Amino acid sequence: MFNENLIPLYLYQGQPLPRPVRLYDYVICAQGIVKRLETPFVSADHLLAPLDVTLTGLRLATYPLPPLRFKLPRIPGQLLQEVLVDARQNLDLEVLYQFRFDPANRCWTASRPPQEQAKTRVGYTSDPTGVILDLHSHNSLPAFFSATDDRDEMGARFYAVIGHLERPQPELVLRLGLHGHWLADVPGLTLFDDLGPFVQVYLDSNPPVEIEPASPPGGWLSNLFGWRA
Repeated sequence: MFNENLIPLYLYQGQPLPRPVRLYDYVICAQGIVKRLETPFVSADHLLAPLDVTLTGLRLATYPLPPLRFKLPRIPGQLLQEVLVDARQNLDLEVLYQFRFDPANRCWTASRPPQEQAKTRVGYTSDPTGVILDLHSHNSLPAFFSATDDRDEMGARFYAVIGHLERPQPELVLRLGLHGHWLADVPGLTLFDDLGPFVQVYLDSNPPVEIEPASPPGGWLSNLFGWRA
């Protein structure tokens, strides 16, 4: 009997596999263990761990890892620039922003939900439904994902940190959450059509994530700050 609470696990022997239809799934293949995510806005396959033993008798084949695919129009860089302006208003606090896409108008909005702020932390309890990107600032500190971020960022959406906001060229790090794992070092131009003054920092020793050709940019609407295209 099918149990909707169980996550599918496939042995890859060369035949095409259906894409995940609920949350995510796992594939054991010749390379190791792959976690696959399929949502309305992103498709991603991530090699979690290589196999260091031969699983005799399973006839495992090499799984063709596809590039990350972002399915929405990219976020206009002007919206990222406005977030930077707002975050620079108080360099003594971290600030969290949420980016959502309005499919009816093909436009992006950014908001600053109710939050508890301090110099080195920010917390919120708002509904994350529809959030494509959670972005928080590190004020004058470097951009990186902390142990607290690793504990809290357990969803299936993009997460970013911006840091060294006091500099002319602040830092940006970006990753994709896969329900408890992360696809690190996603290139910023995957989500944004322009990074403006930001310099992307890559935290992993591996090359940046391979992505499909970038999608065209979307529009943007007025949001909680009163920004308007």
